[in-house]
Amino acid sequence: MILYLGLDPSRYQADRPLLHYPVITTKRLAFSLPLDWHEATHVLFTSRSAVSYWEHFEGKQILAVGNATAELLRERNIDSLVAKNETQEGMVALLSSLDLSGAYLIWPRSNIARNVLTDYLQTLAPVAKFLAIDLYETCYQKLIPVPSLETVTKIVFTSPSTVEGFLRIYGFLPKDKELTPIGPITAKKLYQSMLFS
Repeated sequence: MILYLGLDPSRYQADRPLLHYPVITTKRLAFSLPLDWHEATHVLFTSRSAVSYWEHFEGKQILAVGNATAELLRERNIDSLVAKNETQEGMVALLSSLDLSGAYLIWPRSNIARNVLTDYLQTLAPVAKFLAIDLYETCYQKLIPVPSLETVTKIVFTSPSTVEGFLRIYGFLPKDKELTPIGPITAKKLYQSMLFS
């Protein structure tokens, strides 16, 4: 059996029975659009959760990190430029290929987003400006009942937060299971956690 720890297993192609046990959840945070929102030219989406919580798409160039995020935007009839690599580094690569002279980029994000994109966007000043908005909070959760690992053969981690969430519940990473990270950032977190587990 596969234990899937992320928010949404619908796009995951399972080769055996799948148990969805989300160890994280998200919650929208209160925020206000900037007073100069009408001047914004681009909105950057680095997760499907951000797309789900955001309501302001009109008249902006939309950028998506990878196909999963772009797919959710398409479901809302919103076209986007798509970063091939589904990471902040991929978004940086996409932005680096564009002429951003005079651009004003808005980045609605998780409150625990990494700083790779922020660091890059800061280098664009004064040619372009940006605003990061903490749109949603990533929260750890322990749903009851907690699944037994006895019949689990594979565990799927979809983000660094799911690695942390699993450790908070189980306290260790089992060495007799197939541990599968989705994406290089999750793989790095999983590897680091295995070193200390």
